[in-house]
Amino acid sequence: MDLSATAIAPAVTVLAWLVAAALLLPAFVAARHELRGRRFPTRIWHGGIATITLLWSVQATVSGQFTFHLLGIAGLALALGAPLALCASAVVVALHIALHGGEWVNAALVWLTLCASAVGVVTALLRATERYLAPNPFIYFIVVSFLGSALSLVGAGLIAISVFAQATDLGWTRALETYAGYLVPLAFGEATLTGMLITLAVVYRPQWVATFRDTHYLRPPGR
Repeated sequence: MDLSATAIAPAVTVLAWLVAAALLLPAFVAARHELRGRRFPTRIWHGGIATITLLWSVQATVSGQFTFHLLGIAGLALALGAPLALCASAVVVALHIALHGGEWVNAALVWLTLCASAVGVVTALLRATERYLAPNPFIYFIVVSFLGSALSLVGAGLIAISVFAQATDLGWTRALETYAGYLVPLAFGEATLTGMLITLAVVYRPQWVATFRDTHYLRPPGR
């Protein structure tokens, strides 16, 4: 899924930088506004960046070209909220390339495929459950944390595979047959890791999880 070392057409990388800038700028503004409006434990920001950077270091390469690793981005989005998660994940991508090598010109594409897409998936699922499903904590734990993190990894993986297929002339069908199978065990691992950590955090340190709202999930029945 990691495209940092893949040779990408210049037109694609330029477009990726433009799209990334268009997403990051409002996210940065919103993040600053959120930090001013609530007391936020900065250790969650620093700890989240350090944890995801370490998680990305545990990776495997298939056929000497395509690198897989867990993301952890869905958990970051649930803990920090979408704007802060987008900003934090940009730092993660920069640290990952600095520590493990890769093409800096691909940083925006890596961020879009692995980070922005994952944040978008889990945030969309969170909003959908809040609107259409019962305000039950188990909905948050099972549907949002477990299922949402799995779907975020699969979505990010499929996008990355598509870009990789185009960049290497491998073809979508062959790339899917070759690499998509690895997304299933990774999604299971992603769901287990993120779901367990978010559940434990909500139980013991609910102030660490910005997207878990007591007023919504713990309100008395009938209200």
